[in-house]
Amino acid sequence: MCGIVGYIGSRDVVSTIISMMFELQHRGQEAAGVAIASKNGDIYSVVGRGLVSEALNYTNLYKLYKVEGAFGGIGHIRYATSGGYLDSQVQPIVVGEDRFKAAIVFNGTIANYIQLAKEFDIKAINGDALVFAQVLYKLAKEFGNDFIEALKVLPNYVIGGYSIAVLTSEPRIVVAKDPRGFRPLSIAVTNEEFFASSETAALDVIGISNWREILPGEIASYDGSSIEFTRSSIPALVSPCIFEYVYFSRPDSIFNGVSIYIARVRMGEELAKNVPANGDVVIPIPDSGRGAAIGFSRESKIPLEEGIVVNKYIGRGFIAPPTYREFVSKLKYGFIRCVIDGKKVILVDDSIVRGTTIRSIVNRLRVYGAKEVHVRVASPPFEYPCFMGIDIASRDELLAWRTMSLTDIAKVVEADSVGYNTLEGLLKSVGLPLVCHACFTGLYPFKGLTVDDLEKMFSRGPL
Repeated sequence: MCGIVGYIGSRDVVSTIISMMFELQHRGQEAAGVAIASKNGDIYSVVGRGLVSEALNYTNLYKLYKVEGAFGGIGHIRYATSGGYLDSQVQPIVVGEDRFKAAIVFNGTIANYIQLAKEFDIKAINGDALVFAQVLYKLAKEFGNDFIEALKVLPNYVIGGYSIAVLTSEPRIVVAKDPRGFRPLSIAVTNEEFFASSETAALDVIGISNWREILPGEIASYDGSSIEFTRSSIPALVSPCIFEYVYFSRPDSIFNGVSIYIARVRMGEELAKNVPANGDVVIPIPDSGRGAAIGFSRESKIPLEEGIVVNKYIGRGFIAPPTYREFVSKLKYGFIRCVIDGKKVILVDDSIVRGTTIRSIVNRLRVYGAKEVHVRVASPPFEYPCFMGIDIASRDELLAWRTMSLTDIAKVVEADSVGYNTLEGLLKSVGLPLVCHACFTGLYPFKGLTVDDLEKMFSRGPL
């Protein structure tokens, strides 16, 4: 999971890109970068480590603000899923030479990037991002310097998921989504302006309401005056990531026409039907557990209270590098004693992946006087790794894989009980005919590939 944005138009290019990136900060917090193209096709880029405000402060951006005749640009928020963490490849990645250059950003994971590096004779391997960019560039050269044609055939080579934006030296911006549609991507064209964003919420916030989602396998190209659409003809079963609805996306975003907020509230309603709990108060783990807690409270008629306060300056624990996760889980949350003391607490979260955060919170609730703590989870047990954009490359990381029974999981997180939503309840909440739920079922949408095959194929760390 990362965040990507793009803009072409008469506004301040750098400021517009940065504004959208701030709205996607929840999709990554390790690094950020911006690339812009001048009207004569020169490409300039700036990247840095940390949050957008840290990586792209005014000092770093000064060279971009100095560019005369800025045509447009792209931006990226980094959540590393390969190639290390704090030393992972920062995007945009600039490829090419002379008058055929491009800056590339993408959101997703390329599971077979090591194989691709060998096939395309790519020597420098530091995760999938650099390999992916080089593969796309080499394909474009084969098609007479045409990135659109390269994107049409790219699914023939890639095992994984991606939403991508390419800023070329023509200049133009080309955006595309893989044929399975794993990751969100939307665009808007208005008054000779072009906007692209991983999530619709970032467009809404800056006043762009006439957006549309890029369809699975669709490619859109904008050169400053006209928009062109085409598609990859390579067949694939559409399977958007269900975890976008559970955790990743903002509640004010839309993905495949489905409101993230409404889907989460429905998850809570289904959860209350499937695994009710006897309690005095429903407390969400903020922020991504709030929608499900609202639904659970409505269905169960047990009052909802904000008993946990989140520190907005710490960041999201799930997407933090491993060395920071326990630190984040301990410092991120504050607790309201008068809501908790003497109560049977029903604690609602979106998911339990590694168990780091939930165990810490259960312990703190007891310190603040909770009589009982019953954990209810809006999604099924997370038992399998993801190779399409979530930073879990091995089953050994997963609590539900290591401890298979609910009783064992309750002991590990030190709760009085633990209950999960069913897959049927989750699918009903989202309401789409097809989704990728491999993280819950182990059924991957790649023909003939099992979890064992994918684990052998993919390398999380730098090579």
